[in-house]
Amino acid sequence: MDELIVKEYLELNGFVTMPLRKGRSQSKRSREDGVDLYARNMRFVEKEREPAFLLFSSELKHLKSALVCVKGWHGDKAALANMTNGADMLKYVEGNVLKKVEKWFEFENWRELGDPAFPKKILVAPAFPTQEVYRARIVSSLKERGVDGILSFKSILLDIIDRVDTRNVYPGSNLLQLIRTLKTFDLVKDSQMNFLA
Repeated sequence: MDELIVKEYLELNGFVTMPLRKGRSQSKRSREDGVDLYARNMRFVEKEREPAFLLFSSELKHLKSALVCVKGWHGDKAALANMTNGADMLKYVEGNVLKKVEKWFEFENWRELGDPAFPKKILVAPAFPTQEVYRARIVSSLKERGVDGILSFKSILLDIIDRVDTRNVYPGSNLLQLIRTLKTFDLVKDSQMNFLA
């Protein structure tokens, strides 16, 4: 489900995506290894600046192509509910993510994707600390291991919810249609409406 949500988000932002682990077995080992998606930006404008490390929808126009690794560690034993602050997130990243992240982005066949250079390495994380001291340490550690950017799963979900219009029908997407239905019955609200409430 995590990969599907990220795929929908990228496509809403002008990317075409391609799964890179098609037909894999669902063993624990295969779920932990490798990148999930290749994404190419169809709205990329040449000679724009490099995207910021913390990626939001407004930054994606600066991203030409990416290998996207979706690690929904919010489903692991160390659930997000147990990570109450930046210190908990830092501890989890240092103990579980940093030792695996380089292996996650190993991809020898990148030239077959048609890119002249290795695509950016983007990690999808469940959340990111708001406290600058923890945020800076995580960013620094991930950059040292070759990660070019992070997408927050929370910001992805908020963006998708905000973009779904209850007056539209989304026949090609079960996810968008589900969100539309939830919004129609006021079970989910736009993030701006929640902020103002």
